[in-house]
Amino acid sequence: MKKRMRQKIPKLYSKKGMSLVELVVGITIIVIVFGATLSAMTNGFTNTLYNAEVNKNAAEGGSLNEIMMETAVRQEFYDAASVEALYLNGAPTADNAIHAAAQSVVPSIQYVSPIEFPKKGIENQYTIKTNASSTVTKGTTPATVKGMEIQTLVTNVKGTLVNKSFVAYSNQS
Repeated sequence: MKKRMRQKIPKLYSKKGMSLVELVVGITIIVIVFGATLSAMTNGFTNTLYNAEVNKNAAEGGSLNEIMMETAVRQEFYDAASVEALYLNGAPTADNAIHAAAQSVVPSIQYVSPIEFPKKGIENQYTIKTNASSTVTKGTTPATVKGMEIQTLVTNVKGTLVNKSFVAYSNQS
């Protein structure tokens, strides 16, 4: 009885096995899928690192400009001459609080005169335009406010980022 049962049940396996061609095709498909997956993962990681560096430098440039602006506001400059006194012969003086604030955020920052800004070859730089003005409107009446414009330039992997801030003089006569 057992012999008859064995004869009626078809064999589900072959003693032949896989051919070499089938094995090579299977390995090739696996390598292609693995290579595409690895490439996508590598590109995603590289883009993440790149974007993180760009965002870090943008935040650094913005905070640099913000700190310099807050320092200038606390100094309560009356006019352009009081600001220009902090930059004798195109260099910041020893007691220059704005320059010290800039270096606290970006130690490698350099002052560049407004005429030369932006100066090639300097990655992190700033300038102060002392004869800037801004128009503000109160109600329907526009008024011109005198002040200084702080411009910072921070270099990052994507290029350069320039930030500008305006600080009004305390004396508007």
